[in-house]
Amino acid sequence: MQVREKKSLLYLFFYGIITLFPSLWVGRVGIMEARNFVTAREMVQNGNWIITTMNGEFRFEKPPFPTWLTALFMKFFNTTTNEFVLRLPIAICTLGLIFLIYFLVKSATKNPELAFISGLVSTTTFMIIKLGNENAWDMFPYIFMFGCVTYIFIGLKSLNIIYFIISGVFMGVSLLSKGPVPVYGMMLPFFVAYSVTYGFSNIRVSWKKILFTIVIGVGLAALWPAAIMLTQKDLFISVMNKEASTWSNKHVKSIFYYFDYVIYIGVWMIFALASFFKKWSEKRSPDNKFFSMLFLWNLITFVLISLIKMKKKRYGVPLYILTPMMASHLIFYFINRDWKELVKIENFIIKTHTILMVTISILIPPMFYFKGYRNRHIGIIYLSFVAVFFLFFSYEFIMGFTKKRKIKQILFMTGFLMIIINISVTWFVEKYVRTEYRDEYKYLSTVKDSNTFSSIVYTFKDDQIENVWKVGQKIKVIDNFQNMPNEFFLLDSRKELLIKETLKSQFIIEKKDTYYQYEDDNKIIYLYKVIKNKKG
Repeated sequence: MQVREKKSLLYLFFYGIITLFPSLWVGRVGIMEARNFVTAREMVQNGNWIITTMNGEFRFEKPPFPTWLTALFMKFFNTTTNEFVLRLPIAICTLGLIFLIYFLVKSATKNPELAFISGLVSTTTFMIIKLGNENAWDMFPYIFMFGCVTYIFIGLKSLNIIYFIISGVFMGVSLLSKGPVPVYGMMLPFFVAYSVTYGFSNIRVSWKKILFTIVIGVGLAALWPAAIMLTQKDLFISVMNKEASTWSNKHVKSIFYYFDYVIYIGVWMIFALASFFKKWSEKRSPDNKFFSMLFLWNLITFVLISLIKMKKKRYGVPLYILTPMMASHLIFYFINRDWKELVKIENFIIKTHTILMVTISILIPPMFYFKGYRNRHIGIIYLSFVAVFFLFFSYEFIMGFTKKRKIKQILFMTGFLMIIINISVTWFVEKYVRTEYRDEYKYLSTVKDSNTFSSIVYTFKDDQIENVWKVGQKIKVIDNFQNMPNEFFLLDSRKELLIKETLKSQFIIEKKDTYYQYEDDNKIIYLYKVIKNKKG
């Protein structure tokens, strides 16, 4: 490996660190993260890493590999509450994805510069950063399956069995992260695109090695369900049947649901859109065969995931991985061109991109002023720093275009803009723009760090799992009052008078604490300390 390439990898590592890690502490824990965190917490507390539970109930709906990683970090850092620490596994895996992208592109094109551009664009892609900050199940399986595909691709070129073994391990942990979904959403489209673009001869020669990869992957993935089947066979089968039904009956969306996904590429969306004009883009690609494979891979993936009835924006992960790689071919083309060489449509693309970057840069300081400074969340020094920095960016983008500076400068500044946005803006948007900052009451999420509980927490209904995470322990549902302890905590959104009517004369409310249930709305929830009425 040459010195220049080592520097490129070091730069990617640095960019990855400053885009993926600074905002890990910010985001509100949603339902999927809460499920993962609660299950990991109970793994650590119970010492049972095979029979997974959530709020004391069996949890077999999702394979456990992401939860195992989370639990390992809980053990290593000796914390079950620090959300920054608990999001480190997904950030580290996403950082690994950037290097996998680099090695796939370099292996396919023998072009380290294009590989570096592909890694940089992916590192600064909005949805990759966002999902790389959320320790749910969505990113893990596709990262590992992309690793599987990367090493199959390298193996098909080199015919070395070691790459197929590594690929099999990646497949195994991918299947242990979300079952067969990434096989359908990433691996199957890859093989079709590869066969069409590069021909079937390499696959035919290596079919035994590919089969070996599949055997390793399926064998590793089968260990956990096999262990569950030995002890909880009927329950496990019923859960699998329920999950299969969920994929066809819940969150059903139109077949056109993912048509706007290019927006989520973020600052590179103009190049992402342009890359879908295949013939035009292919002529400008440094490796039109590899670009053609990426185009087909992306297109087939788009069609396949659009056919699934159950859709969410975060389920578009393979598109957020593949499209930036396509866009990178065009970005590479523009980086190595002078203004005089550009034709009219190319000039239009750079102009549109520049206008978008200037607009973003100009809008950020007013947002900090109205949402931050006027509400006394930030001071004049921080506001001044933000204003100077982003106005400087807007000025540089304008000068870069009007004075015909190097196109390379404009495009690298785009990456740096996204990095600075992530460092200085993401936390602010999450804390003060997307949420309603209030100080009348504390948030319920503060309870888990306060050692509030001396007895069991109950609720009257099967509560949302976010609350189980926020209070830091299991929450039991009250079926009747016959076997209740003499003292317990009760979590409920109803006011004290209604709770007293429900408890009747059997119990007395000794204490009541009021919290905001969520960071992004005004919903109030109460935590009552209840004791048995001895006179009753």
